[in-house]
Amino acid sequence: MDNSNTRGKLFVLDTNILMHDPTAIYHFEEHDIYLPMVVLEELDSHKTGTSEVARNVRQTNRMLVELMSNASHEQIVSGLTIPNYLTSDKKKCSGKLFFQTDEFDQVVPTTLPGHKVDNTILATALGLQKNMPAKNK
Repeated sequence: MDNSNTRGKLFVLDTNILMHDPTAIYHFEEHDIYLPMVVLEELDSHKTGTSEVARNVRQTNRMLVELMSNASHEQIVSGLTIPNYLTSDKKKCSGKLFFQTDEFDQVVPTTLPGHKVDNTILATALGLQKNMPAKNK
């Protein structure tokens, strides 16, 4: 990942954000977004059914596939430019979308219970904090 980009912050998204708003990645304006692998796995496990959440997950998956459809492996690793998309408040997004392509050897505090998915997301965020110091501002 390109650590030199300091134009915005890096947001690590939880699964629930995309389950409830498939267009969420377009609402972070100039900030970059990071999707941990566990989030993609959770989305995949919720895509079946007729509920609103299942429909949202399928829409999210379609949008992510569209963003990746013409991208090379190198482009995916270095971050995909999120296309300009006017949100409800008419602001354009200009950040990048990063997918977890490497595993971080980061341990969450022992005060957090068990091996929950949220703790894996927190461990990923802590790993990013160490590996992308330019985004920690």
